[in-house]
Amino acid sequence: GRKPSYKGEDTYLGQGVSYCATCDGAFYRDSEVAVVGVNQEAVDEAQFLTKFASTVHWITNTKITADEGCVNELLKCSNVKHWTGTKMTAINGDDSGVTSIAVRKKEADSEETIDVEGVFIYVAGSKPITDFCEGKVDFKEDGGVDVNEEMSTSVPGVFAIGDIRNTPYKQVVVAASDGCVAAMAIDRYLKGRKNVRVDWIHE
Repeated sequence: GRKPSYKGEDTYLGQGVSYCATCDGAFYRDSEVAVVGVNQEAVDEAQFLTKFASTVHWITNTKITADEGCVNELLKCSNVKHWTGTKMTAINGDDSGVTSIAVRKKEADSEETIDVEGVFIYVAGSKPITDFCEGKVDFKEDGGVDVNEEMSTSVPGVFAIGDIRNTPYKQVVVAASDGCVAAMAIDRYLKGRKNVRVDWIHE
C-alpha cells in the first residue's frame, strides 16, 4: 500500500484526515479545513469544500499543475486562503481528531500553526493501491485495473470493481453498481453461459 506522506497522516486518517472531499466535506460545515496539493484533483476538491467550510486553506509547495481557469475560479472564493510556497510538515490532533497542521514557508526560520478540523491530501495522485495484483492482470495507463463492460479483467474468471478501476467518481454507489454488474457476469461465467439471461423474457 501507499505510505503516509506526512507525520500524523496515518494517525488521524478517518479522524480529520481524508482523501475525498465529496465523501467527507459535509462533515466540516462552518469549520476550517486544509487542502494540500497542486493537481487538478486538489483544486476540484477544494472548490467543493467551499460549499461547506468557513475557510479552505489551500497549501501549495510546488508549481500548480491544475487548469488555470479552475485555479482562478477557486481563488475568487471569499473563503479560500492560498498558502503559496508552503509545505505542510505535520498534522496535529488529540483524541477528538485533527486540531491543526504545521506548515513552513520557503526560507522561513520557523513553522506556523493553522487551526483546522479537516485535512484533505492530494499529493500522491489518484493511482489506486494495486500492488497485490501487479503482474497478474492488465492495467490502464492511469494505474487502474483494465476491465471490460462486465468488469472482467484480462484473466478469465477474475473481476475487478470499485476504486481499483480508477474511475473519475470514487463513490460507494459506483462500486455497488460495479459489483452488481460483476455478480451477474460471474454467475454467467460459472455456469458456462455466453449471454446474460434477462428476467423479463419468459419462454
